[in-house]
Amino acid sequence: MIWSGKRTATFVSQPPEIKINPNGIDLKVSEVYEIHNQTVSVLNGKVRTTNPEKVSIKPDAEGFYNLQQGNVYEARLANEVSVPANAVGLMFPRSSLNRLGAVKSNTAIWEPGYKGFGTLTIFVPIKLFRIHKDEYWFQFTLQDCEKSDVLYDGHWQGEKPK
Repeated sequence: MIWSGKRTATFVSQPPEIKINPNGIDLKVSEVYEIHNQTVSVLNGKVRTTNPEKVSIKPDAEGFYNLQQGNVYEARLANEVSVPANAVGLMFPRSSLNRLGAVKSNTAIWEPGYKGFGTLTIFVPIKLFRIHKDEYWFQFTLQDCEKSDVLYDGHWQGEKPK
């Protein structure tokens, strides 16, 4: 069963402000990095590298991130989330982003016990997507699961903004 937004909100730090929906919460981002389309990424045990490294991009003078067609970006959440032992977390792009054809983003399961300022990868299929730094980008949901005796304690536990 998917949890109510009000219940989910108790597992998300504030500030910044979140937006509570019937079955999840909307979240903003704190950082955006471009992952060059010629990047070589390596995942081997505890090794996690990108070459060239991700490049931090900043909002323009009007406060907009200008995400270019064909590029891949990593967006870090502005709020710390905690996934309780009896739930799994899922993060999705807000439907407004999908309806504008601007962002393709997938999620992975956020395991019971995960705590941190997670990230999502975004691919931009249209010419340009201008999204304001204060806009809500993603919707976070929690769903029931069998309570786990083993909680997440992996590489990304406790990740924070740089």
